Amino acid sequence: LRVRADTVIVQAWNHVTLRGDTIPLRNFVARFNPAAPKRVLYLAHWDTRPATGPDNNMDYSKPIAGANDGASGVAVLLGVADALKAHPLPPGIGVDLLLVDGEDYGVFADSADVLIGTYYYIAHRPPGAAPAFAVLFDMVGDKDLQLPPEAYSSIGAPEVVDRVWSTAEALGYSAYFPRTSGGAITDDHIPLQKAGVSAIDVIDFSYGPGNTYWHGPGDTPDHVSAESLKIVGDVAVAVLRGVK
Repeated sequence: LRVRADTVIVQAWNHVTLRGDTIPLRNFVARFNPAAPKRVLYLAHWDTRPATGPDNNMDYSKPIAGANDGASGVAVLLGVADALKAHPLPPGIGVDLLLVDGEDYGVFADSADVLIGTYYYIAHRPPGAAPAFAVLFDMVGDKDLQLPPEAYSSIGAPEVVDRVWSTAEALGYSAYFPRTSGGAITDDHIPLQKAGVSAIDVIDFSYGPGNTYWHGPGDTPDHVSAESLKIVGDVAVAVLRGVK
């Protein structure tokens, strides 16, 4: 990111878990046109769960590769960074690419040890204009890509949902971005919405038979598609190009 962005900020801190463990965490913020008065925030989590379960009742002792749940969103943001380096946006429009840590550490039924990096970012946001809107990319590499609007996104930021899905349709990707309503997912967009940011989640929450690859040992590179990453990356870049 340092050879692509104008500025890269590393946010490093220690988080104390409910069990009393201290874990070192890091967020990375790659800033393009950092002084621009109009900003867009794109984010993904770069961490992976320490082990499987308990969401899918699997053995805690098994490690997770995180090819889709974590790495796919990071891959899209790195591709966006390449595009912004090659063809910069106008000076008045800025982009922050945020890679958050600690999203997937704990149990989502117990909110203290999940979405950690996003809460930290909100409390320590870099100086400058607040984002006009934010888009989270999570689990976007599935070979069988289906990205219906996530329910909390549609409720909290319907105008951003329409911006992204209309862009996908204009690019000929409506088959991958259906307008049918998706489920409600607790993810990194929720803290941002609570902080007053119009934030949405682009997520395919149907990963493998019965969603069994999610938080499981099946989240491996052979279940992720480069074509899916390209589709999502195309939409991400086109949304930025359309900001006025």
